[in-house]
Amino acid sequence: MANIPFTVSARTARLIGRENVANAEGALIELVKNCYDADSENSIILLDKTNSSILIIDTGDGMDDKIITEQWMTIGTDDKLYNAITKSGRIKSGAKGIGRFALDRLGETCSMITFPKKETGKGFKWEVDWNKFEKKDKEGRNVKINEVFAEINDIENSNYFNQLKGNITNKKVISILDEINSKKPIINGTALFINNLRDDWTDSNISKVFQTLELLNPPEGLSKIKIWLLSNEEPEKYGLVENEDFKDYDYKLVAKYTKNENFNIKIKIHRNEFDYNMIPKALFSYEDMTEFPFDNKTFKEEKFEINRTFNEIIKGVTNENGIFQNIGDFEFTFYFLKNTLSTNDREKYYQKEFLGNRGQWIEKFGGIKLYRDDFRIRPYGEVNTHSYDWLMLGERFGQNPAAFSRKGSRVRPNQVAGVVKFSRIDNHHLEDKSNREGIRESETFEFFKNLLKGLIKVQEDDRSTVAFNLNELYSDLNKEEEAIKESGSIADEENDENETQEDTKSKNKKLKKGVKARDKKLSEKEDELATSRAMASAGIMIASFSHEFHGIKNNLTSRIFLLKRKLHKVINEENLNSIEDGINLNNEIDKLYRQDQKLKQWIDFAIGLTKKDRRKNKKINLVDYFTSFNQDWDSNLFKERDIDFSYEYEEESKNLFTTNISELDLDTVFDNLITNSIEAFQRNGVKGDRKITVQLTLEDKFIKIKYCDNGPGIVKDYTKINDIFKPFETSKTDDLGNQIGTGLGMWLVKSAIDSNKGKVLLSKPKTGFEINFWFKKIN
Repeated sequence: MANIPFTVSARTARLIGRENVANAEGALIELVKNCYDADSENSIILLDKTNSSILIIDTGDGMDDKIITEQWMTIGTDDKLYNAITKSGRIKSGAKGIGRFALDRLGETCSMITFPKKETGKGFKWEVDWNKFEKKDKEGRNVKINEVFAEINDIENSNYFNQLKGNITNKKVISILDEINSKKPIINGTALFINNLRDDWTDSNISKVFQTLELLNPPEGLSKIKIWLLSNEEPEKYGLVENEDFKDYDYKLVAKYTKNENFNIKIKIHRNEFDYNMIPKALFSYEDMTEFPFDNKTFKEEKFEINRTFNEIIKGVTNENGIFQNIGDFEFTFYFLKNTLSTNDREKYYQKEFLGNRGQWIEKFGGIKLYRDDFRIRPYGEVNTHSYDWLMLGERFGQNPAAFSRKGSRVRPNQVAGVVKFSRIDNHHLEDKSNREGIRESETFEFFKNLLKGLIKVQEDDRSTVAFNLNELYSDLNKEEEAIKESGSIADEENDENETQEDTKSKNKKLKKGVKARDKKLSEKEDELATSRAMASAGIMIASFSHEFHGIKNNLTSRIFLLKRKLHKVINEENLNSIEDGINLNNEIDKLYRQDQKLKQWIDFAIGLTKKDRRKNKKINLVDYFTSFNQDWDSNLFKERDIDFSYEYEEESKNLFTTNISELDLDTVFDNLITNSIEAFQRNGVKGDRKITVQLTLEDKFIKIKYCDNGPGIVKDYTKINDIFKPFETSKTDDLGNQIGTGLGMWLVKSAIDSNKGKVLLSKPKTGFEINFWFKKIN
């Protein structure tokens, strides 16, 4: 048997370069990164459309002939992977060894002048024609990669600065070089001359590159490399690329994680939206506003620090697969900027004025951007692309479009900007894609994204808590309920012919207040309805096809019996009970029967949701309700999961447990609680007896219902247990932090109780889960 070697076609260079680099802009950025990796303090780029050329100059380490041969000319070299830190301490941005093929993407030919540090007065000139990589041999096949050559020649008795000036005619480039040289002599570096460009570099394209370079390094003072972008056709339009700090914002959150065994993140928040001096101090008597970080002293200072663990940020996530350890040091700076400010909102929420057009700024600099080792990873946060909202903040807002005065409200993607910084040294699980366009999708990256969204939620919860309490304060100060009632009474008056002018004016004022208060209340209800509409669509679908469901349900009742009867006519009992290939046919039929019964139960439940009589309030005896409830659930779900469900009450008081409520609301409460208990038993691997208990007791004019289970209870990550009543709040996550629960169950529970004028109290016992309700008792 002969061993044969692999060979690589020269066309591979085209696949790696011209066809693998997404666009000319991306290719140019790769070459700027090479300047950075060479420890250069400067990078000068000249786009010359007239002469179809691009010039890229750096003042870095340069290359000798050995480096050119063994690294620059070697595809896939791992030099930057193992020599990741430069002499000045920079962490190199490249690691794949294919960046130089970006040259092919930009132009047909390239020449390079380079003067290395360790040589004095000696440099090298390297030249390549990329068209050679597409040549055919005599037999019409692509030539091999080792049959294509670049030229390299020595440059003797010269220096880098003189070579640059001798090969460059653009006056602005020469002026910049002279300025740099006057401060620090230009001795070493590399210059690339790319010719016969493949793209039509319009002014619009150049402007886009300039904007990209503005965001290439993270903002806030990074000055490790100066970058100039020049256009031969527009000499005055472009120049030194400067970072633009984020200064005008409502909220700023800085989360810094230094790897530690407790997975603790330090978070700094600047609450810059609300004008403390204008806010009535009565706000700080509300329960939320008495606790840090909402207390009077902290609110006045505007800035505060907190610590959160991974578990507290993504409630319910576990580290069973060791995913936490894959996350290295990172820093996330997040900015929230609302785009508009109405007079009513400013008065109601005491918001500070802001200057300038934030919308235009967001269009240019908005989005969450990733930076690895001080260089941007495209395309994350790229304006006007599908990658702008790569954290899917728009989808999150669509799921919960509530106004920001509702706790748990969410930001929109057009209101945010941010910077995520990390190093590939500390985060080797966050790897580049081969084409350098983004991070390779992996479990670690998925978890990292969920971690970032969890940190954004910290800001969202802070802002919505403040706004919720300011909204309550506004209501109390304006006595909205009284205004609504008073305006309603005025509207009901009939005999007003003999009113004085003063009485009419007074009533008009009261009516105006009442209308405003009612409009506000309607707006809040609209927020709640927005969440309910999505769920209502499922009910509409069920109602539309209820007759089909009825037919399916009826078939489920009898089809297994019919099947079994027919089988007995053609197969004797002994053969039905025989085991062949590990299968007992009778047992399989019994399994089908049990599955049909389960389907029948769920269809009954689904159809029942749409019945009008179940939506009407009526007198219901809760003992009778739980007797029926237990029968419905126990036939399949309780028995199948080894759950012991019991309801307790005093027999002599059985007929007194009556209240006015709809069956649908009761089902909403207890179906969601039961579902949560079952999922908690399963997801947390509860061993031993699984018990769910409902206790009914009489307390004066109320019926108290105590619901409890012996499961794992509310996850310890909730420092405020009532947060579980917020819409879309869930601790049900997979191993990567993705939410697998709807986050609506407990919100629906509380909504159903509130709508029936009931009371609810959530407890946190040492073991298990406990919640208490009170409904008004009727005779």
